[in-house]
Amino acid sequence: MDYKERMIKGTSWNFLFLILAAPIGYFVRILYANSLTKVEVGLFYAILDLIGMIAIFRSLGLNNAVIYFIPKFLVQNKKDLIKSTLISVLVIQILVAILVAFIMYLVSPLIINNYINNQNQFGDFQLIFNLFITMIFGYYIFDGIKSILFNSIQGFQRQKLFSTCNFLNILSILFLSLIFLYWGYGVYSPVLAYTFNSILMIGLYGIIFFKKIFPEFFNEKFNLSKKLLKDIFSYSMPIMFGSAGFIVMGYLDSICLTYFTGLDAVADYRNVAMPTVLVLSYFASAVCRVMLPMSTEMWEKGEKKNLSDGLKKILSYSFIISVPFAVVLAHFPTVLINLFFNENYLTAAIPMSILSFGIIFLSMNNIIFNVFNGIGKPHISTKILYIGALFNLISNLLLIPKFGTVGAAFTTTLSYVLIQVLQAHYLNKFLDYKFPVKKFALSVASAIISIIPLLIIKEMVSNEYLLILLSCILYFIMYLLLVFLLNILNLNELKSFKLW
Repeated sequence: MDYKERMIKGTSWNFLFLILAAPIGYFVRILYANSLTKVEVGLFYAILDLIGMIAIFRSLGLNNAVIYFIPKFLVQNKKDLIKSTLISVLVIQILVAILVAFIMYLVSPLIINNYINNQNQFGDFQLIFNLFITMIFGYYIFDGIKSILFNSIQGFQRQKLFSTCNFLNILSILFLSLIFLYWGYGVYSPVLAYTFNSILMIGLYGIIFFKKIFPEFFNEKFNLSKKLLKDIFSYSMPIMFGSAGFIVMGYLDSICLTYFTGLDAVADYRNVAMPTVLVLSYFASAVCRVMLPMSTEMWEKGEKKNLSDGLKKILSYSFIISVPFAVVLAHFPTVLINLFFNENYLTAAIPMSILSFGIIFLSMNNIIFNVFNGIGKPHISTKILYIGALFNLISNLLLIPKFGTVGAAFTTTLSYVLIQVLQAHYLNKFLDYKFPVKKFALSVASAIISIIPLLIIKEMVSNEYLLILLSCILYFIMYLLLVFLLNILNLNELKSFKLW
């Protein structure tokens, strides 16, 4: 199977299951929004985001090292080194996770009083403490093991199986959440659901991994050496520092909102605005899961031109697909919130509109970061991410105290654009990549022109839900016509599905 076919099949399977997972993941948010108070929802995400921030000290960049070294050692036919890598990474991460969890336990009173409940919106200290400790010693530790397992499947490039990971993961969270809510666990329900889900996924995919993917695991020798550890950490440490920047980018908004504005704003941002716009990144997410191990293989074989050409087409498709959906989300935020959530979350409308455009660039950023990591240049990702994270931090500190979630959304969007500009510079340096400015500009122009019919029918239709249905149909027809008329997409290329 050549690279084009593998890319198409791998992306297709991942995209399919991401699309299937999307409504399930969204329903989890809807369930929490309508089963818990807004402050309780904000409390859960404040704790979850803090754990996401400290996850970098658990992984040490080793998860990405697994994805990088497995295809590398497979090409070299060194399965003993694959086993040694997996065992080393697992042991190191478990020990570090336990240590970090214990430290967080010791400082938990400070964290709860001065961060999580800084605005005194939640009066029950003991309840917050119980939730926090359960997440730290339960979810935090087991989620790390689950991540290693999922990344190992990705490293072996078993795309069909890997594509099911996210789907079954979120499906399990939904069912467990429903069960715990039905049993009356209230605010404990999401905490218990996330924790027990990780254990369930480890058991399920662990059996599949050892029986179907790497059955030789128990027969191969364990050859731990200083050279192997040095190679692993030489790759993973830049990834860790890069991931720190990426994690800061992903969670800093929530952290600052928790501290400066309180848990209600966190609920708006993390349970409504961000999950809704992240739907736009599903195509890119599907590509990323294939791109990292495949780019490693192509780089090792010296197929630089094929990698560059394929990346250019993938980024173009990602942009062209995302733009119209971003416009629709930005145009109808209040309708979507009323439809899926409730009026208490209407304050998330403006941040949702702003973020919908930022996610276009986030999608492309993630694809490019996977390529940099795949070709053994994680230090480039680190450098770019820290510049973006620094910009994000300074802007958040300036804007969030005054503008709240709107300031957070605006800052995040600008950060994603800045990162894209920096990535284009380094892509040109390493892969002779030329940014398709003309194609992107025509796509934006098509998206803007396609809005005109929406403004006309807005005055003709009074029913909101009928309006959004007719507007979406008319908008996408208009956009597709312009895309083909302006030759942004080539029909013959689409017929052959020539991604590579």
